[in-house]
Amino acid sequence: MNKILLFILLIGFSAHSWSQPDYSKIRFYSRIKEYKKVKPILKGIDIQKNDINQLITLLGDTFYTDDEIEDMTERVWLSFIDPKQFDYVFKDLAVRSIPNWNKKNYKGEIVIEPNPFLALWTIADNEKTYFQSALGQLLTYYGFMGYGENGKNTKKAINKMLYTKTTKFRPIRSSDYTGSYLRSVNSVINPKNLSVLVTTKYYFFISKTNRKDEISSLLKKIDWHFSLP
Repeated sequence: MNKILLFILLIGFSAHSWSQPDYSKIRFYSRIKEYKKVKPILKGIDIQKNDINQLITLLGDTFYTDDEIEDMTERVWLSFIDPKQFDYVFKDLAVRSIPNWNKKNYKGEIVIEPNPFLALWTIADNEKTYFQSALGQLLTYYGFMGYGENGKNTKKAINKMLYTKTTKFRPIRSSDYTGSYLRSVNSVINPKNLSVLVTTKYYFFISKTNRKDEISSLLKKIDWHFSLP
């Protein structure tokens, strides 16, 4: 066990790590009175670590090396099997993956949940909904996924994603919602052999068109269903 944790720590502080947040500007505060004591279990869930590796490879081998993909796989898998340990070992990643993590409140403070992934696990109804939340948060951080509850936020997310951050898309219209804007994105990227797929709860990913079905099949293993917008 100690060897495994040492290996994880070495990964966590590898040359590929992102710079850490300035913790002097952060106040940690949790609204959760008591975290779950039990860890997520994989019984009855048809997903393994090599599925995560395959998923990240299909989404990101254009942008990341094999070593970086292995690094991401280890991190995502740890977030699945032990969110408490993930928050401890990869504190910087856990914090920076929170959407708008550095947004200040009216007092000028950055207030953050001290155990972001343990908190996600605590409020989740079950393992599948937790895995969806954890995976979506990390893959969004790495540039593979986006999230937008309306047209404006969808455009912002598209502009940050790896496949589309240098592509120009049309401005937002007053009538736009998530699906309508993503359809316009597809009209631009489909000729480049790229496609965007979306869930009913506003997460979406972009991949090479000939890979989207394989990616969707992997995500179905945690009961996460994506389709064309």
